[in-house]
Amino acid sequence: MKVRELQLLILALLCIGALFPLYRHKIQHEAEQAARLEQLDIDYSEYHARAAQSRQQLVQYNVRPRTEMVILIIAAPGNFDFRSQLRNGSYLTQKWKYTAKPSFDIRYHFVVGNSQDQAVQAKMRAEQARYGDLLIGDFADSYENLVYKTIWLLKYAVERYEFDFVFKVDDDTFMNLELVFDFLYKFIKPKFNAQGGAYYGGMIRHGPRDVQREGQWGIERWEFEEDILPPYLVGGAYIMNQKAAQQVTDLISRNEMVAFRIEDAYIGAVANKLGIVPRDIPKTYSKEYDRHCLENKAKIFHRVAPSFQVRMISNWTTHGYYCTHSRTHEELVEAGEELARKY
Repeated sequence: MKVRELQLLILALLCIGALFPLYRHKIQHEAEQAARLEQLDIDYSEYHARAAQSRQQLVQYNVRPRTEMVILIIAAPGNFDFRSQLRNGSYLTQKWKYTAKPSFDIRYHFVVGNSQDQAVQAKMRAEQARYGDLLIGDFADSYENLVYKTIWLLKYAVERYEFDFVFKVDDDTFMNLELVFDFLYKFIKPKFNAQGGAYYGGMIRHGPRDVQREGQWGIERWEFEEDILPPYLVGGAYIMNQKAAQQVTDLISRNEMVAFRIEDAYIGAVANKLGIVPRDIPKTYSKEYDRHCLENKAKIFHRVAPSFQVRMISNWTTHGYYCTHSRTHEELVEAGEELARKY
């Protein structure tokens, strides 16, 4: 063997000898980690797969446009009629008469995931190209993925805009922006310096909630160890300022809390860990069909179809109340009292 070849062989053996302890340590560490997970009887694979989806890097912009409000509307892929009605005649397009200031700069987007129906998917792509207000996330649109859909839209907001408030709302939520914006800018925005993160919406009114471990709303103990959920806001509509939204998305990006399927409770748990207190917006209602006939100063309603919102806005701007109703005032009051007992 030539001297040069012998030198190369010795050098290779030395390199292998140096790398072998590192490789052995890596194998040993992986084996120990696998043993610990097996001992705990926890399967993290599905969570990590979903968490990776939620951390998909969004398009980066050199300059984030400044706006006052970002309204991000959770929508189902096939709800084309809902989105059309919201674009053409709803609280989004109404010329409200604000008192806090003459007008507000508002940006809104509809947020959907991918549909398994290729025809629906193609129609969404065409809608996206036509209107430019549809965000299609890189995940399957399903109830199980709602929490990742919400994480994704909050990340979009903080990475895309400089804003005062971001709204997470469902596509069947009605907001009287005249009342909501005046409330935010007269009472909430002045507290920013002292309060820090702002997190507002409709508070869960029936007190602390025990964690369910089974069923549709079941949370595994490895996902959330506590037996009581911290206070949180109803998922139909809640609002954060930029500081709160940034802190929430930063904590999630660091994988400091496992995402569980109850989206509004999860966001509340993250906020609680950050010390951000959920605050109630007075007269925010979750799903009471008749409540808007009683509460003419209500700000937010959930489960109101866009087609009915047109009538509510017309009545509000013309008469100062949301709806006309065939039932008597006494019957409406009785219905309202019955609904109140359900809290």
